[in-house]
Amino acid sequence: MPRVAVAGGGIAGLVLALELRRLGAAVTVVERRYPGAGNSTRNVGRVRRMQLTPDLTAFSCAASDTWRELDELMGGRNPLLYPTTYAWVLYDAAEVDHVAPLQPIWDEHGARARIVGAGDVTKALPVLRGGEPVAGAVFGEAAIVHHDAAVHGCYLACMDAGVEFRFGRTAVGIERRSGVMAGLVLDDGTVVAADAVVNAAGGESADLALRCGARAPNRPKRREVLVTEPSQPFMSHAVTFYRPVEGWFNQTLRGELVAGVVDADEEPGYTEASSLRFLGRTARVVLGKAPRLGELKVIRQWAGVYDITPDKRPLVGQYPEVPGLYALNGWSGRGIAFGPLAARLLAREIAGRGRDALLEPFDPQRFSGVDLSSQSETDYYAGYSH
Repeated sequence: MPRVAVAGGGIAGLVLALELRRLGAAVTVVERRYPGAGNSTRNVGRVRRMQLTPDLTAFSCAASDTWRELDELMGGRNPLLYPTTYAWVLYDAAEVDHVAPLQPIWDEHGARARIVGAGDVTKALPVLRGGEPVAGAVFGEAAIVHHDAAVHGCYLACMDAGVEFRFGRTAVGIERRSGVMAGLVLDDGTVVAADAVVNAAGGESADLALRCGARAPNRPKRREVLVTEPSQPFMSHAVTFYRPVEGWFNQTLRGELVAGVVDADEEPGYTEASSLRFLGRTARVVLGKAPRLGELKVIRQWAGVYDITPDKRPLVGQYPEVPGLYALNGWSGRGIAFGPLAARLLAREIAGRGRDALLEPFDPQRFSGVDLSSQSETDYYAGYSH
């Protein structure tokens, strides 16, 4: 079995390490801060089944099922996954028309999602009454995971399984001998000997890929979240909307409201600094849709990054330019949901068990020969027309 070095100690890197150890590989995880320090603990933990394309829906349903059995891989530790309903609220007729053809796809893949009319939306979500008129919604099966519990459980399971960790070190490149992968180079000049290296560095993965000689079609973009004071339960759905801009809100088990609205003009780049501009934008847009939320007081906010690819699909597999270097990144906002399944499938591939068909749409080679300089983000839905 191979020796594997994993750059990144988030949920994907940790599950990859666990699965590789289960398959008999020697594994070293390199993390410059602490387990889950990147986006694995800077998200709202949503795991939904329905997506906008057949390939993403198929993977998302399988990924959702994986979360329900992850406690076994974690040695019986509970990731605190709890069920909810994903409410994808639609705000104009054109949006309803765009979503309607997806119903057969969801039915085929077992997404357990359905399109409902405006009356059903306000009945299920009274918090939206008095706000911007809705045109309909998609209600689908989903879950929310407590990311801290999941990351900590995976880390403890890795320790039990004999995974080696190098904390406080940054992966800066790879070492090759006679064209063959030899190891992962760290910022202190040491080399972690490895037959395979996995780039699971999240928002910093594009930079690492370039340092290793691979092409990097992904790029980081900041996403911010706020949290209000807790209150009595008033909603159970996890709400998302994409018009006029992408935003979301839901109530946690502790009664807090988590919410965020994307800045359409956010410049690419890695930053975890939250902003006052975000607070004003989120309040304005969310209260326009759910005025009753104005009674809640914001008590904290934070930021992370989406690691975005041009077609909004992750990068999972061997980089075509660098044999022995594997991508496990480019989540485009689905890292917490997709990471565990993608990691388990990639571990089997690295261990010589073959490549699973679910990973084919995520092959890093799909961008070979593509001019990435002309890529631009437009309407959210247009991003899935590739």
